[in-house]
Amino acid sequence: MSILLLILLFTGIWFASNEVVRTVKPEFHVISTEFSVEAILIRDEKIIRSPNMGHISFDGLSEGERIRVNQQIATVTNQTLEGINNQIEIIADSAGIVSFYTDGFEEFLRDRQIGDIDLIEIKNRDFDQYRGRRNDGDLIAGGTPILRIINPFSDVNFILFFPKEYVIRQGFELSELRENSIILKNDMNEYRVSITDVGFSEESIFCFGRVINPGEDFHNVRRESFTLVLDRLAGYLISEEAIVYVEGEPGVYIQTRTLTRSSYNWVSVEILERVSDKVLLTREISGHSVVINPQVL
Repeated sequence: MSILLLILLFTGIWFASNEVVRTVKPEFHVISTEFSVEAILIRDEKIIRSPNMGHISFDGLSEGERIRVNQQIATVTNQTLEGINNQIEIIADSAGIVSFYTDGFEEFLRDRQIGDIDLIEIKNRDFDQYRGRRNDGDLIAGGTPILRIINPFSDVNFILFFPKEYVIRQGFELSELRENSIILKNDMNEYRVSITDVGFSEESIFCFGRVINPGEDFHNVRRESFTLVLDRLAGYLISEEAIVYVEGEPGVYIQTRTLTRSSYNWVSVEILERVSDKVLLTREISGHSVVINPQVL
């Protein structure tokens, strides 16, 4: 009898220990496909050229300064045969942001499609970014580009490129680049972009598009390295064992506590992604403890 009692007691304890409800606070998690790309950025830009040979002076203008229509932006001084200094004022015929860095690419994309452009030439081109500028006192020839005026309200267009092998390595279709919300990010910021056209040449994929939220970040940037973020999903990660289907709809039990007891309520959730033995859920469970062994309820 004592042996039987011990067996029953042991068995009862074993069942009780396994019927303890276990809960966890799901961790916030972000899943995305990310890879490095190079981008060439182009805005509505207008080149200002020197009307004559002479020494250039920018009249106190600084990089990134906003100018207005009819504002004097530079002076070219040359000497006549009689030894008289002749000054020619350069007047802005459009408003915008001044940049002294010119590279010959300012009007490259105007009225052109991706099929009309030598993409490999673009990829390999040295834009002399931050180097090709004129300084006060420089002697310049007539017709020389001296600065550009950038329309701050225009779209920021881009051509970006990356190796073809990324498509296989990351496991996505090229059509996803046009169909999904894309983010370009660098050390300073993140930018939402829209890709309108995709092409390829040799071993590279090229994309045309525009930056949706550029601000004034790119007023003097021509070529930049970014991380492209595709299919960013954010939610709460939890063991798949926590999922309970009710009439085919997925859900979880969340814990509600009072001073005297705990109760458990089933709530519907959306499964965003499966990651190994876990699932990424929508934010309906934010802040709640979730039952991870619902079979004991």
